[in-house]
Amino acid sequence: MAHVSPKGERADDAMRDSVARFDRRRRRWKAEGPRALAVALAVIGIGWMIAIPAVVGFAVGHWLDRRFETGVAFAAGLGALGLALGCYSAWRRIADSHGD
Repeated sequence: MAHVSPKGERADDAMRDSVARFDRRRRRWKAEGPRALAVALAVIGIGWMIAIPAVVGFAVGHWLDRRFETGVAFAAGLGALGLALGCYSAWRRIADSHGD
């Protein structure tokens, strides 16, 4: 007697479907391999576009705070400004890449 899954499928049917999905994904990856890698690298690049201005803003602000003994005023302000600038820059890049 065959095992029946909670969805009502037989185990061998579920396995056959899983193998077929895997095969479709493998074929699609072989066909689009470099493109998929380029998309992944672009997403990483957009993350860096956001992170770098925020970190630089925070670092410069921290330096100013230590120099002028102002607590965290400059670090918070310049960190937020860097984050906003990074988000705007990433948004523009995405919009330009989609032709909007």
